Amino acid sequence: MYFFAFVDAADTVFGPEHEVEDLLVVAYKLSQKEGGFAGLDLTVKNPRVGLLAAGRKQWLLMSWRDEDNPTAGAQLMFRGRLVGIPTDLLGNQVTLQFDAKPPGYDATKQALAEMLKVEPYWDPMFLRPEARDDPDAVIEAMTVRYHIDRVDHSVTVSDMLTGEDGLADFAANFVKDSLSISIGQPPLRRVSMEATVTWDQAAAGTLDITPVLLKAFQDAGSGTKYAIKSLTGDGLMKKWPAEDGSIGGGWKWGACTILRSDGTALPEDFHQVLLNNATASFPVWAMKPALIAAYDVSRPKTEVLTFTLEADCQALLADAGDDEILGVKISGSADEPVDAANTDNPGGAMPIGDVRRRAYFPTARGLRSLGYAIALARGNILERSRAIEIGFTVPFRDGKDVTLRQNARCADPRIPGGEAVGKIVGYEMNGVARSHTVTVTIGCTVGKGNTVTTVPGNPVYAEEGILEPGIQAYTGRTVMPIAGEVTYEDFSTVQPVDDGVNFFDLRPFDMVASLIVYNPLPTQQAVVGAFKPDIAAAVDALNQVFTRFDGDMKKLTVGRDDPPFLTSYPVTVSRLMVPKTIDLEAA
Repeated sequence: MYFFAFVDAADTVFGPEHEVEDLLVVAYKLSQKEGGFAGLDLTVKNPRVGLLAAGRKQWLLMSWRDEDNPTAGAQLMFRGRLVGIPTDLLGNQVTLQFDAKPPGYDATKQALAEMLKVEPYWDPMFLRPEARDDPDAVIEAMTVRYHIDRVDHSVTVSDMLTGEDGLADFAANFVKDSLSISIGQPPLRRVSMEATVTWDQAAAGTLDITPVLLKAFQDAGSGTKYAIKSLTGDGLMKKWPAEDGSIGGGWKWGACTILRSDGTALPEDFHQVLLNNATASFPVWAMKPALIAAYDVSRPKTEVLTFTLEADCQALLADAGDDEILGVKISGSADEPVDAANTDNPGGAMPIGDVRRRAYFPTARGLRSLGYAIALARGNILERSRAIEIGFTVPFRDGKDVTLRQNARCADPRIPGGEAVGKIVGYEMNGVARSHTVTVTIGCTVGKGNTVTTVPGNPVYAEEGILEPGIQAYTGRTVMPIAGEVTYEDFSTVQPVDDGVNFFDLRPFDMVASLIVYNPLPTQQAVVGAFKPDIAAAVDALNQVFTRFDGDMKKLTVGRDDPPFLTSYPVTVSRLMVPKTIDLEAA
């Protein structure tokens, strides 16, 4: 027996007082499809009143009591609000429409979406700012749909392949003539993924290149490990590089200093070392230099990660058509603060972490982005893998409890393999007179039901166990981002395409491209010695061979004509293992 009671609010507690018939119902249709609200269409005798008038109750409770077990009480079947009234009010029978959309649904859905932002199915870097709080965008890489319970209005998510509330096993207990089998869109054979990440590699700091200078003077016979020497030290000290002076290529001078070894800068009187030329002596200056180079650069970097994910599916067509191959491109900025805030980044953390990095995808955060890209490709394949839909009708008592959070099974010789299991993607309860039935529709996946395992691979840099975790690389090693379904090969040996500069470990001898000492002490001594008879000529000659140095730093900037810092990561992934819930290849 069915009851239809109007109530004031959606949260009205159902009780025996609601086992009434506020409407003279001729027929009903209670239906729900995956991702949508349950709807109830009631064909009733025309009440000839304004059902939406102010003050009227607009929420309806539909319940059912088993006449064979009247002591069990009524079971609430539907809770919904009147949303549609008939346009033809003159007929004796009219149809009213109710839906089970709970009050505050949008806020509830939004709160649930926030809880679903988990890896590998969530990476805000690849979403537009306006989409990062869109509940539908949050589940884009997941194989779930939002589910709204038709009775208690709870909002959850339900997997598209595996129902959380178990299996409704109908076996062969359905109306034989009701069985229908249809082929929907062919399953995806392949998804080609291209994920592009950009950021500005930025770094600022200083580099002490004094050791390079000292070695250059020492090699020229004009100094030691600790000091440089010259007969024209006063001029060298006066022209010593000044702070903020430009070097070029992203470099400028830092706080450079030079002092005489006795600690006096530019003295009036000198500590002299005599060079006997019979008539005069010349001082040899011994100086302690500090040569500091400063940098503050920003260089655009791009990484493109590609892979092709193929489905381990049964074939529906002899040749793959264009609709069985999908290309997906995603992109994002790794230096945009889209990750959760922390102590060091109260405004949000950047995926790249530290903008001095040379690479993104090989990092732990980059591997999370790879996992997201795989999950996104996986979601497209698995959704399309439900290529077979099977519908059948069962008696009301057998089907009254079905929900879209269940799987269902049916068995019949007409089904390939004799049976099929699938996620319930829709149901429809119909009642007229004393005939009450439930039609169930399931989506069956056409995979092969295989599994995949990981391979440990071989260590590249050293024997296993020697290096700290995260440093070692492995050839042939595979990683499983989603258990039992797909793996990818380790690609950590791929080197970034750039100039090789490591801002975490700048070394002076790597950064100084060249440093040449002109007119070192031996050259000056030879010139002075050549003019021993004429002191004035010796002084004039010495003024022509004053000691200086020149050189180049390794260029840090990237010019318009320079090749871009673009690194490609072609990743090898396994086939995606797809469940088999119907056997199209059965004998």
